[in-house]
Amino acid sequence: MIRNPFQSADGAARYAAGRPYVHPLFMERLRPWLSGRALGADVACGTGLSSVALADLTHQVLAFDVSAAMLEHAAPHPRVTYALAPAEALPVPGASLDVLSVAQGIHWFDRPRFFAEARRTLKPEGVLAVYDSFFLGELEQRPDFKVWVDTAYAPRYPAPPRWPYALDEAQAASAGFSFHEERFGHLQPFSRADLVAYLMTHSNTVAASDEGREPAESISDWLNAELERFLPGKAVGQFGFGGLMQVLKPLAQRVPLA
Repeated sequence: MIRNPFQSADGAARYAAGRPYVHPLFMERLRPWLSGRALGADVACGTGLSSVALADLTHQVLAFDVSAAMLEHAAPHPRVTYALAPAEALPVPGASLDVLSVAQGIHWFDRPRFFAEARRTLKPEGVLAVYDSFFLGELEQRPDFKVWVDTAYAPRYPAPPRWPYALDEAQAASAGFSFHEERFGHLQPFSRADLVAYLMTHSNTVAASDEGREPAESISDWLNAELERFLPGKAVGQFGFGGLMQVLKPLAQRVPLA
């Protein structure tokens, strides 16, 4: 069963404390695609990092999430308004949005319903931006870190079920959108404490604690002990991430399903 694990108060607090603010990297790639900037919406906004980033491009942002716990930790911003709502049923007038963004969340959506809602709410020249920052499990000059991720971390804390990440031109066209994709790499500096805090935000570890398989304190202690060999003391390492930016625009007429 597909279930968004980011619902608990503990998981939300961990997310607020541990997620790095990489979103401006994606906003710079989105900026040239916007023809209007009056109103944006950010769905699956979580603790608001993606919403605040979108506010750099638009005059007003409506931010939505299905988790009240996540919204309690949402970052305040004078031009961002937060509300509880699913991505598939937004309290937004039709043809009102210049841009609709989804950061690291579309794999939890009912995708056909979401695409229909995006087409309803976007202006004809509006933009749907779907983006993700993937932890590659790579530490500069330490290939053994990738081995640890694959053989220790991932088997101990497997990823919970989700809809596929894959979104391609054929899917976009069938939903009535044009499609552009850009992939890039970036590095993120983490101390050991930073890395533990970040890994504690993964759906893998959140699901493990929320489902009662292991207490959050135990997960954190295990990570801290395991990572000491890679980041002793106050050492800081550069960790590899993959960026995926997908820009979709409504087609003039919906393409019939094949």
